[in-house]
Amino acid sequence: MSNSKASVTVNIADRQGEIEVVDSAFQVVANGFGALTVALAPGLYKARAQAGGGRTESLFLVEPQAKTLTVPLNAIDFANPAPVQEGEDWTRRQQSALFDLVASEPEDVGLGWDGGLLLSLRQDRVPDHDEGRSADRLRIVMDRLQLRDAMGNQLADFRRKEVHLPELGLFAVNLKLKAGYYLLGYQDEQGETVLTPFYVVTGWRSQIYFQLPDEGPFGYQDFSDRAMLMTPSGMGLPHYELRRYLRLTEIARYALLQGRQAITREEMNALLQDKFFNPLFGLFAAHLLLLSPRPNQDLLETVIHNTAGMIGIDNPDIQALRLALAGLKGESPLASQGVSFPPMLSASWRALLDCPAMVVANPVLREVAARQVAQGPWLAWKLEEEVGGRIESRPGGSLEILEIHAFQAFESESIFTKGYNFSTWELPDTTPASEEDVLQAIKDLACNNPWNEIIRAHKKAVREGQGGLHLTNLQFSLLPMLQLIKEQLEEGDDFTVEEFRLMMSGLHVPLVVAAEALQDLTEKLATIAAPSGG
Repeated sequence: MSNSKASVTVNIADRQGEIEVVDSAFQVVANGFGALTVALAPGLYKARAQAGGGRTESLFLVEPQAKTLTVPLNAIDFANPAPVQEGEDWTRRQQSALFDLVASEPEDVGLGWDGGLLLSLRQDRVPDHDEGRSADRLRIVMDRLQLRDAMGNQLADFRRKEVHLPELGLFAVNLKLKAGYYLLGYQDEQGETVLTPFYVVTGWRSQIYFQLPDEGPFGYQDFSDRAMLMTPSGMGLPHYELRRYLRLTEIARYALLQGRQAITREEMNALLQDKFFNPLFGLFAAHLLLLSPRPNQDLLETVIHNTAGMIGIDNPDIQALRLALAGLKGESPLASQGVSFPPMLSASWRALLDCPAMVVANPVLREVAARQVAQGPWLAWKLEEEVGGRIESRPGGSLEILEIHAFQAFESESIFTKGYNFSTWELPDTTPASEEDVLQAIKDLACNNPWNEIIRAHKKAVREGQGGLHLTNLQFSLLPMLQLIKEQLEEGDDFTVEEFRLMMSGLHVPLVVAAEALQDLTEKLATIAAPSGG
């Protein structure tokens, strides 16, 4: 048997993905990105590749007399809201139509012209070749999408010049838009709305891609699966380049979703090099660098500086990254008037929460902290439009802040707490006296309510479509904590401010936000306990 080795080349069709070659003893004998060439002795091997959560693999045999061998791997197929896979004819036509739209001039609908927005909604296939059914499904979802300005006002005209291609399972809007901060919202069948922030920058077009699930309703969870790009206005990209950007976006999004630096050096280099044509790559790269056990501070500072040059030094994602960098260097947070708008990435939001003073100064950010919902790598929160009392819109900040008015006072012998003002906890560093006031209010709230019964009743009401207490995610997380505090106090153990701080640290919630959530929870309980008016 020959001991000579063959030169084996393994390559992925689109050169996107990490490759490993495994021998018959299940040992990795070579790895690379996109393509690799390795000298291999005769034997059986497996070539495998992965990217963005997708995988592909192939067995191959190196014959004893072989000199060279090429092992082709298909482009890795992974879920993507944008049609980046080159598949059947229908998929190629849908992809071509969407990418042609990206290259076209945005429509002027009277909402400004500094930058642009492309928002697409697509299906993987037209159900049963029924264009009417496809159009109905796309229309229902598109009608429930909301575009709001930084003040929370809905911009109904954004759909005035929609592009309808039901035969290709595609609806889109492609419009000019004033530079600034925006909110994208979706209202479900129950009337609940989730908001997620994004921004439009002068000279750039923001692109947002959604894919409808094959079955079932489009919902909040689908917001987490959106793909996003920012590309220079008026700059047409070749289809292959746009596909590459979208694939790289998905790979970076998947890595952020995993909470680890799950990308290769080549993928990181691509993010760093291409950020000048898509600033979001700079944000992705910076957060992925922060996930390293020992982040390269000089490289991180350069990435933040270059990305800020494109989207602005006051951009909330940039401010969050600067805070994170200051923390790495052991420096005090930079002097700032605070963050004026929520960041787009949840990783940026977590960085802001590590500096509570940046959050508590802005009622909008406190509202976000109290009502945040899980949306993968993107920040999102629920807009609580109805709670149990009369709702009024109160101006202030950059969003509508909802004020709850209980129907009427309730009897003092009620099992529900009343008369405690959690708003005394106004700042992270409160005085000992105000801390004690708030701590006593927490203890009384915990002890005077049957939390297990409340939790069961709330879950039952939600299952039956009655809405329950209309709790925020944060408030629902606080219920079992209040039960634990109650049990601890009933067993004769004290409950301290330090313990409460530790609990809130686990939830990554500033104390002032937790206090406001408890105050609001008290009012909701009061509303339910109140006798009906006559």
